[in-house]
Amino acid sequence: MDDYKEIKELLKPRRDIKASDELRLKVIRAVEQKNKKRMVRNWVFGGISLSAVAAVLLLVLVPSGMSAKEILAEAINALGGTDDIEMTVEVRTLPVENFRYIDVNEDFVTHHIYIADSDSLLRWRIDKGERVATGNGTDIYTWMPALKLGLHLPESEEEKVLGYMATLLTPRKILETELDNYIDGKGGKYTVNKNGDDIILTVHAMPQGNFDNPYLLNSSIAESENIRRYVIDAESKRLKSATVSVIAGSREIPVLKITSINYGLHRNDICRLADGIRYVETEHGPVGLKGLSAEEAATTILNAFTDWNEAILDKVMMREVSDVTYKEKFSGSRLISIGHSFTSGTGNSIFVPYTLELKDGTVQRHNIALQKTDSGGWIVVGGL
Repeated sequence: MDDYKEIKELLKPRRDIKASDELRLKVIRAVEQKNKKRMVRNWVFGGISLSAVAAVLLLVLVPSGMSAKEILAEAINALGGTDDIEMTVEVRTLPVENFRYIDVNEDFVTHHIYIADSDSLLRWRIDKGERVATGNGTDIYTWMPALKLGLHLPESEEEKVLGYMATLLTPRKILETELDNYIDGKGGKYTVNKNGDDIILTVHAMPQGNFDNPYLLNSSIAESENIRRYVIDAESKRLKSATVSVIAGSREIPVLKITSINYGLHRNDICRLADGIRYVETEHGPVGLKGLSAEEAATTILNAFTDWNEAILDKVMMREVSDVTYKEKFSGSRLISIGHSFTSGTGNSIFVPYTLELKDGTVQRHNIALQKTDSGGWIVVGGL
C-alpha cells in the first residue's frame, strides 16, 4: 500500500464527514436489507475507512445523489495500478496552434495521446499532426514538423506547454485534479448521476481570469465557462470517456471529447524525437527591452520589422524561431498605428493592439502579446 501513499494523502478528508439523521436512516435501512448491521454501526460512529464509506454511499445514493467526492475517490483508487494508456481526443482547434488553444468555430482536430507510467516516472506523447510534444519525466520536447523547428524545455513547463491537455496525461490525474478542485471549492458545481452501467460526473465551471477585456474569453478551456463530463464504469470505476463543452451565449458547444481509452497497450517509442528537427534550447532566452512601457516596447519591436533590425529583435525573440516563423512575412513591413495595452484571461501577458502594413500591401490588425522577463525586459510571446 506504500505505493499509493501520495494518493491516500490526497484522498484524506480535509474535514469531518458528518451525515444527517435522514441520511443515516437511509444508510441503515439499505444495509439492514443486506444483513450488514455491523458495517452500519461502524460507519455511523466514524469507525471505517473512506473507501468503505464510498462503497456504502454507492449502494444508497446512486443514482439519487452520490457524493462527487466519494465517486472521485473510488475512481482514482481504481486507476492506481494502470501503467500504459492510449487515448484518442478530439479538440476544436488548429493543427499548428499550441495545445492550450481552442476555438468554438473550428473543426475537431484528432490528438493521439500515449502514456507510460511506471516507477513514478511518467512518459507521454501528444501528436496532432502539425504539432507534437513528448515528455520523459525530466525534459519536454515540442516541435512543428512542417517548420522542422522544435523547443527543448524543462519538465516544469508541462502545464504551460499543454494547458488543459496536461490534465489528460493520465485519467487518474484528471480525477485527482477534479477532486482537489472540489475539496478546495474552486472547481465549480459538481453533480453525479447513474445511467445504466455508467456513473456520470458533471462539473460546471466558470471562466478563470480577468475578462474586463474579453479578448481571451473562450480561447482555452480554463478561460471559458465550461461543462466537463466524465463517464466512469460503475463496476470497475475506470474512466471510459470524457467531454468538455464551452458555454457561448445560450449555446453549449462541445470543444473536447475523449473518443477512446485503451488500457495496457505498451509502446516503446513514446519519447522518440522526430528526425530532421532543430531543437532550440530555451534555458537562456532573450533579455528583453527594458525601461519602456508596453506601448513603447511594441512600437520599438514592430518598427524593427521594417529593416529587420536584429539588434532589437534578438532581444525579444529567439533568432532560431523568428528567422523561421516571422522573417519572411514581416520583413519590410510598416507600422501604421499602436493602441492602448490591456490584459485578458489568466496569464501574465500584456496585449497591445497594432495595425501593420506588410510588404505586399496587406494590412494586418492584431494584438502583440508581451511578457516581462524576471529581469524586467519585454519579450514577444505571441500575436504575430
